Amino acid sequence: MKILITVMLYLMLFSAPDAKSQWVNQVLPISFPVASCYFPSANTGYIVGYGNLISKTSNGGTNWIDMSLPTTAENMNSVWFLNENTGFLCSTRDTLLYTTNGGINWTNHFYTVYQSDRIFFINGQTGWFTSNGLYKTTNAGINWFQISNQRAQSFIFINESTGWKINYTGSGNNELLKTTDGGVSWNVMFTTGNFRNLYSIDFINENTGWVCGYRGYIAKTENGGVNWTVQRDVETDALYIIDFVNPNTGWAAGDNSLVVRTTNGGSDWTNSSLSASRFQDIKFINENTGWMIGSFGKVYKTTNNGGLTSVSPDETQVKNYSLLQNYPNPFNPVTNLEFVIPDQEFVSLKVYDILGNEISVLVNEMKRAGSYTTEWNASEYPSGIYFYILSVKGKFVETKSMMLLK
Repeated sequence: MKILITVMLYLMLFSAPDAKSQWVNQVLPISFPVASCYFPSANTGYIVGYGNLISKTSNGGTNWIDMSLPTTAENMNSVWFLNENTGFLCSTRDTLLYTTNGGINWTNHFYTVYQSDRIFFINGQTGWFTSNGLYKTTNAGINWFQISNQRAQSFIFINESTGWKINYTGSGNNELLKTTDGGVSWNVMFTTGNFRNLYSIDFINENTGWVCGYRGYIAKTENGGVNWTVQRDVETDALYIIDFVNPNTGWAAGDNSLVVRTTNGGSDWTNSSLSASRFQDIKFINENTGWMIGSFGKVYKTTNNGGLTSVSPDETQVKNYSLLQNYPNPFNPVTNLEFVIPDQEFVSLKVYDILGNEISVLVNEMKRAGSYTTEWNASEYPSGIYFYILSVKGKFVETKSMMLLK
C-alpha cells in the first residue's frame, strides 16, 4: 500500500542571520577528531572518533564525559546503540566492540579481516555493518554472518528487506546498488562517472532518497533508485553526510565548514554558517532535535531544526503514541489510517479480518517521530468489520475497528 507521510511545511525565522541557524556549540572534555555519533534517546548520546576515544552525555549534550575503551580498539569509525545500554562500535583494528552497560565496559565481540566502517540497525534484532564485505545479524548482534564480499562506502535499509549501498568500483567511481532480500543479492542502479565519488546515502521511504558526494554533489530519486535527478552540482568542497528529517527538510555537510540545508525536498539548497574543517556525521532523533559533529571535537546541537519552525507546532511536539480512528468510517473502498509516534521506532500497522486473519501489512519499517497517514484500499475485500493494529515493539499496541460498506 502507498504510505502517505504527513508533510510538515517549515518557515524561516524572522530574525537576524546569525539566529536563523540555531545550532548550539557543545564542548567535549577532550578535543579529538570525531567520526560518528548516536543518540538512543534525547538525553543519552555517544560520540566516537580517532585515538581510541569515546564521549558520553546523559543530559542531551550539556555535559560530556570521557569513557575508556580497550587499548586494542584503536580508532573508532561508527557507533550504534539498540537502547541506552546495549551498543556496538566499529574499529579500525579489525574488530566490532560490544557493551551491555552503557559503555562502561567494552568487549571485542566479532573479528574481521579488515577494519569495520559503519553499523546500522533497522530494529532491535536486525542490523548490518561493513568491513571487507557486508555483515548481518538477525539476533541483536549475538551472531553475525557475511552476506557480501564487497566493501561499502555507505548503506541504509528502510526495512528488513529493502536497502541501498554505495560500493567502491576500483576505478575511481562508485556503484549504487539496491537489495530487496535483506542484503543477500544486490542490483546495480547506476555507476558514477568522471571520478565523482559518492559518500553518503539516505532514504525516508522505499521510493524517496538522496546521495551526496564529491564537489558538493547531491542527487534525488523518487522511484527507489531507478532514476536520479541532480539537485546540486557545483564546484565546492565534498559533502560527506546527508540526512533528511522529513520529505522536505534535509541537511548535508562536508569539508571546510560546508553545510547546506533544504526545506523543499532538495529543489533548493542554502548554505548555513557552522564551522569545522570537516563534518563527519548528522543525527536527528526527531524533526527538531539533532546533532552535527565535525573534526577536532566540533559538536553542534539544534532543538528547532536549525532555526526552522513548524506551521503545525502540535505535530512537532509529539509526546505520546496514538492510533486514530480511520476516516471515512464506514468507507468504500478506500480509508485513511493515522498514527503518531514520539520517537524513532520500528512500527507495524496491519489489518485483520473478523476471524483474526492478517490480510494486509500497511507499515512495517523504521519511522522517525511524527504523524503518519496510511491509505488502505479494500476493493478486493467484502463488506464487513475489520480491525487494524498499531504495534511498537515492547512499548505500545492499540487496536481499532472499521467498517467496509459496499
